[in-house]
Amino acid sequence: MMKRVPFTALAAIVMLMGAPTKMLGEANGCVLVSDNRNPSEKILRCGSGLSIRNAPGTRYRLPDQAGQRQPTEVQLDSGALMLEFTPSKNRRTFQILTPHAIAAVRGTRWAVEVTSDRTSTLVISGKVEVARRSGRRRALLHAGEGADVTAGAGPIVVKRWAKERVDALLARFGE
Repeated sequence: MMKRVPFTALAAIVMLMGAPTKMLGEANGCVLVSDNRNPSEKILRCGSGLSIRNAPGTRYRLPDQAGQRQPTEVQLDSGALMLEFTPSKNRRTFQILTPHAIAAVRGTRWAVEVTSDRTSTLVISGKVEVARRSGRRRALLHAGEGADVTAGAGPIVVKRWAKERVDALLARFGE
């Protein structure tokens, strides 16, 4: 059984060793590629339908998925991820698991940020369903909407974020 290693650590090891990024792809159907906007940054591409870009300092990992070629989820422990997902015949959904919430997508572009006290989700295009880890509270977010989920049990409030907040989150990805 393979030991779970945070992707950022694995990426650093692969880059430090000078190993080709194809080596990573052999394990989970994913490869590291240069970000066209910032060539020193890497994007994780999993097939043609999923790309994951992490903000500096982000800790996340792809769970061991027992032989599945393409991941169906990612565990985000801290920091921020921007994802683009296009559903296919073999993979219709993708989800991000955080300490506070689960963000499940149907096909979209979105960003998720985790701090010690909350998970924030912003939908750039498409739709994302956000649920508390307990599964009792859910909310559907559309393009331009965001939600913050804390450890509490109250409803998940969906709202349009102020331009400054959106810009600050997107700036973490060089956008």
